Amino acid sequence: MNKMNKALTIIENPEDKEMFQKVAEFLDKTNTGMTKIQIENFVLNDIEFPTEYGKFVQAQAELGLRFTQVVDYYYQIKEKEIQIKIKERDQKKETDELKKELLELQQEKLEIQLLALKKELKRVCQEARHFFAVYQKHPEFQNLTPEEAFKLEAENWAKKTMNMPTVFEERYGESYMKKALGDENYKKYKELRQKGFGLLPREMFEIKQLKGK
Repeated sequence: MNKMNKALTIIENPEDKEMFQKVAEFLDKTNTGMTKIQIENFVLNDIEFPTEYGKFVQAQAELGLRFTQVVDYYYQIKEKEIQIKIKERDQKKETDELKKELLELQQEKLEIQLLALKKELKRVCQEARHFFAVYQKHPEFQNLTPEEAFKLEAENWAKKTMNMPTVFEERYGESYMKKALGDENYKKYKELRQKGFGLLPREMFEIKQLKGK
């Protein structure tokens, strides 16, 4: 009996116990990490990251996050392993049977926590592989000068703004939109937006204030 199934011995109803045994089985097989499909369509998607450089930069950020997680899991895993060794040592010295039983239980709890940490570490590595593939795909972006990086970043933000113009206009205002799209393009967009979608809340208040004067 593995440690997870051993926990089910506290359930009295046989049907409930069988149900949770099946749950334990599918949880063991379930992939809890983001898949390649999820990463490509919902993280590094063409709307939020419309250029290859934008995807590359985001992949770097995702890899940095996962590297930090790996370091954190290292310390958690090592701590659990040491705690387990201490429990094993204390059990050998303990003569009181009840205290020994409690130490065994505490050890089992630590071992389950260790298994969960290792499963999370596996998830992080699995996700990192997808992001690292994006990083490796673009060696041309890996040693850019600050000027080259700035130009590519500006291009990515401009395309992203064009994908979600109303969001960016509402959030960052006219000055940003002119920088991203150019004065003439923004003027055309604004005319079409006011005609097709109406005024932004900010514009409504501005008109109301003008009328009140």
